[in-house]
Amino acid sequence: MGHHSDNARERIIDAAEQVVLEAGAGHLTFDAVASRAGISRGGLLYHFPDKKSLLRGMLDRQQKRIAETRTKRRAEIPAGPEREAVAFVLSLLDEDSKASGDIMAALIAMAAHDPEILGPVAQESYRQAIADLTRDGLNFERAAVITLATYGLRFFEVLSVSYFNAKERHRIIKELLALAKEPAPNPQGADEVMEHGQK
Repeated sequence: MGHHSDNARERIIDAAEQVVLEAGAGHLTFDAVASRAGISRGGLLYHFPDKKSLLRGMLDRQQKRIAETRTKRRAEIPAGPEREAVAFVLSLLDEDSKASGDIMAALIAMAAHDPEILGPVAQESYRQAIADLTRDGLNFERAAVITLATYGLRFFEVLSVSYFNAKERHRIIKELLALAKEPAPNPQGADEVMEHGQK
């Protein structure tokens, strides 16, 4: 039963993404998603009782995609204190992620009026990124700068407000990667994330 339920949820999220990509965020309705998924409105509501839960499901899908891309990137990079940071930058700024970016832009637009949807996801993403980047010796300050700059560029692009051309974008990414690889004095570990978060 659980397996079938998971399949149904994934099919509904697939349908919701297709509606957003083909018709835009304004057309993301339960009727449109149910029709696209080939299920009844009641069947959709069984898995996602309200629009907030559907948006959260779509956000979770985006986070999993980023994590999978990061895992692949990490496997291509030699071990070292910069490994996580390099994988983080390359996975989040993947140039082949236009469709994912379009979906994320729509999600941000739809969830902007409700901080309870985006807030926890953003906070957890930041906390986990800092913990991962500092695990192998990268200090907190450098990890924070890389995280903020990478997320900043990504969101500029997702929202289509970035004024950097392709050449400038390449230079920014190159600088972020150089910052990740540059030795830093007095490295601080991931344990310090909690300390900074509590201040």
